[in-house]
Amino acid sequence: MWIPDAIYRKLPAIYAAAGAALIPAFGLNGPSVLSAALLIGAGALTALWRYKHRQAPELPTLTPKQEWEQRRAKRDQTLNTQ
Repeated sequence: MWIPDAIYRKLPAIYAAAGAALIPAFGLNGPSVLSAALLIGAGALTALWRYKHRQAPELPTLTPKQEWEQRRAKRDQTLNTQ
């Protein structure tokens, strides 16, 4: 699954914000506290893994349209060779 880079970079914060929003929205009951803890944990783990496994960006960076054209060409090439 492909998502825009702007959203992908914000995912740990989105997870944490969603987890923090569960408590006021649903109150302090078991399922909401568990869900909040899991979302906040997912945000923390995602941020930690991205920090530990970060790599230098590849140059040149493709636009989403160029990336999809490249994927389409590769897919067409593999279908034609079969």
